[in-house]
Amino acid sequence: MYRLIIADDERVVLHGIKNTIAWDQLGIQVVAWAENGREFYEKAVEYGPDIALVDIRMPEMDGLTAIEKLKPVLEHCQFIIFTAYEDFAYAKRALELGVMAYITKPVLKNEVIEKVKLAIERLERAGNDGRNPEVRKAGNEPAAIDQIKRYMRSHVDSSYTLMDVAEYMQMNPAYLSRYFKEKAHETFVEYDKRLKMERASDLLVSTNMKTYEIANQLGYRSIQHFSRIFKEYTGVTPMEYRQRRRL
Repeated sequence: MYRLIIADDERVVLHGIKNTIAWDQLGIQVVAWAENGREFYEKAVEYGPDIALVDIRMPEMDGLTAIEKLKPVLEHCQFIIFTAYEDFAYAKRALELGVMAYITKPVLKNEVIEKVKLAIERLERAGNDGRNPEVRKAGNEPAAIDQIKRYMRSHVDSSYTLMDVAEYMQMNPAYLSRYFKEKAHETFVEYDKRLKMERASDLLVSTNMKTYEIANQLGYRSIQHFSRIFKEYTGVTPMEYRQRRRL
């Protein structure tokens, strides 16, 4: 099944599209819906849809801005825009973002079905077969958790915070914290600590860096704090760890 998300701040339109089309007959599963641009962005990152039906004019974040932010995360997603504003500037920007279809309101059911079928054809031509779970990776690990972990791994040698990651992901920090625990089965802090302690272990063995230099590189401002956490994680102090591994 291909995964679809719908976003429109008009509830009549949103629920009309969601409830009046036999999506299962098209091989489509409606995995999420949103009533504003920020909610659409967060749910799209979380669910990793194949197809997105998106209104241009929405509160908190307009549809095109959300699509622009999502493009690097959802490379295969087919975006279909619908709007009551027949404005060439919007259409031009939508084309520049790679939006596959532009539908003006009032939205016709048959036109939505036609454009979604075209999206499915494009996905199949690109090799993104939503009916084959072995080919489609998005169903196994949500796009958001993969993106968050990748950011943390690439910034392990720094003093990044939950706020930094939330800003990068364009997510509310409290929501990101809850989401991370739900999907990763450990807290953001626990995963961050594990990443940094594993990195510290590598640096202690593979370099001649002093303990305080490693602590500073990993974002710890107190060597005592760093050493205490390292001992809790490994059972020995940083110096003892280095001595034992180099024997």
